[in-house]
Amino acid sequence: MKQPQIHPGRALLDSLSQLRAHPWVVLGFTASLFGLHLLGWTVFGLGDGVSNAVLRVLLYGLGVSLYAVSLIWLIDGLTRAGLDLSRGRVPQAHSLYRWHGACSWHLTRGVLRLTAALSLIVLMSFLSWSFLLLVAQPLAPLPLVLGVVLGGGLALSQLFNACLVVAEGLGATKAFRAGFVLLEHQGPGLIALAGMLLAITVLPFALGLLSELLWDGSGMSVTCVVVVPALCLMATTVTNSYVQWRLIRRGAR
Repeated sequence: MKQPQIHPGRALLDSLSQLRAHPWVVLGFTASLFGLHLLGWTVFGLGDGVSNAVLRVLLYGLGVSLYAVSLIWLIDGLTRAGLDLSRGRVPQAHSLYRWHGACSWHLTRGVLRLTAALSLIVLMSFLSWSFLLLVAQPLAPLPLVLGVVLGGGLALSQLFNACLVVAEGLGATKAFRAGFVLLEHQGPGLIALAGMLLAITVLPFALGLLSELLWDGSGMSVTCVVVVPALCLMATTVTNSYVQWRLIRRGAR
């Protein structure tokens, strides 16, 4: 029997209601970790202007480390905040700012696994396209289309990866595999969720561009300010969608 699908629109409305009720801890955490994320980019960029090779490598290493740590920390914290809000609880700062060692390690492995798999798909698609361009030019677009489909499906399958790790305690491998089962049963719902997340992602840049057109030099500042609530909204929409799926899964048993 076909499972009911998740409803991202309902999840988005729930997220807006939850964030209005308890905004400050989540916004403060997101702003601080996003600031650390930007600091990583800045430190990495400083390495380009340094002539000393050793110092340049140190700046590159520090920048990448800050970037990676802040990314995992942000994913972990926002997932915990979203799960708390979905249960009617107020997110606690000590839980969000705490580094959850084992869980963060599983999230890191999950991100690396997804990045490696997507990179492999891109590489194989490019090599196949290059080969067909020489031997069978009319078929050359085929591997590119196939690569987009495979990469998109893989990304969709991992939308709930952080929720599976944080809420259900799954390891990186089990959470990764569970994503494919999720895609099999919730494909249309995940596509709708991905479309909504993409729209939220575009919003800060659209507002930044509009601000730049109206007030010269304000675009970057507006974008950075709007990114913070947008990240909160994206994370809580994912966690609320995950809670919907968990209820659907229980009802199917």
